Amino acid sequence: MSRHLYVLLPASGTALRWRTQGEDGRTLASGLLVDDAEAQIDEDTRVTAIVPGSAVSLHWVELPAASAAQAAAAARHLAADFVAAPIADQHVAAAEGVDAAGRRLIGIVDRDVMAGWLAALAHHGLDPDEVVPAPLMLPVIEDAVSTLRSGDMLLVRASDLALETEPVLAEMLIGGRSLRPILRDILDLPAYPEAPLNLRQGEFRKASARAFGRADIRRMALLAAGIVAAWLGADLALALRHHFAANALEAEMQTLAAKALPGVAITDPALQLQQRYAASASSGGFTGMAASLFGALQASGTIRLESLRYEPTGAMRATLIAPMGATVEPVKQRMAADGLNLVEGASRGGDNGQRIDIEVTRL
Repeated sequence: MSRHLYVLLPASGTALRWRTQGEDGRTLASGLLVDDAEAQIDEDTRVTAIVPGSAVSLHWVELPAASAAQAAAAARHLAADFVAAPIADQHVAAAEGVDAAGRRLIGIVDRDVMAGWLAALAHHGLDPDEVVPAPLMLPVIEDAVSTLRSGDMLLVRASDLALETEPVLAEMLIGGRSLRPILRDILDLPAYPEAPLNLRQGEFRKASARAFGRADIRRMALLAAGIVAAWLGADLALALRHHFAANALEAEMQTLAAKALPGVAITDPALQLQQRYAASASSGGFTGMAASLFGALQASGTIRLESLRYEPTGAMRATLIAPMGATVEPVKQRMAADGLNLVEGASRGGDNGQRIDIEVTRL
């Protein structure tokens, strides 16, 4: 990607700071995202959300070589030793690879906090490619510890250490190792190391990119229109002459439409592709749906978001936490005004209220 957008989520407050960096490390633009302002980025811009390290517990653990799913399951089992809160309420992410000593980095963060970060970003039109704890954005220096002051906190990074904490506690953890202070803001670093851990995993993973972009869908729709016009405008002899070629094109269109519209029964590929294109061009996709849900939850005052994911079919699924006996009807009515249909699914009780599964689609 030619550009990289870094967005810094604060530990408190609502303003999100951002900076766009070019391939050569130059700052192309920077600013704040407040209220309902949406970020304006190109499709080829990679988005990295930098989240407070104080909210993420980072540890290097012994995990055998395994598939991504096996590593995630093992990491979740080991994470119970590092947190006092119920592990069911925690989101656990594991690095894809191991370090030189054969250890794997894992990150532990409260699920509600992770969901809140993604909702805040979606409110500003952002669906980040990666969510990285702030300490992991500092360079690893051999035989030294990188430090960077962030308000009243200190970011600390070494090959076996990554945390954000009070300076006094940081000094105790660093011990007698030499320090390499970085006297710059974290958003102003000329270069960043490749993030060893992306928190967007499991239920919080980013939805896979669509197999086809809008231009591809438009091309398919035009191709379909051309086929129909050829059939209507040609005489019978010409139609018979091109019968097999048209069948081949129709079969190809069915195959491509199935890839572009996963999970949808293909009955009229031309019409369905045109409808999907029209919906994606006007509705804002995940951003518009998430922003509507976020606003409706804020207006309710009592219902919170636990998890959120966007389906390839165009629907959005979420799990809400509400007081016992509460109803999601106010949220449903508010979203209906935005042209969205909220379908309430399973509900289950818990220590802090009831969890309600919902599905959101366009009316």
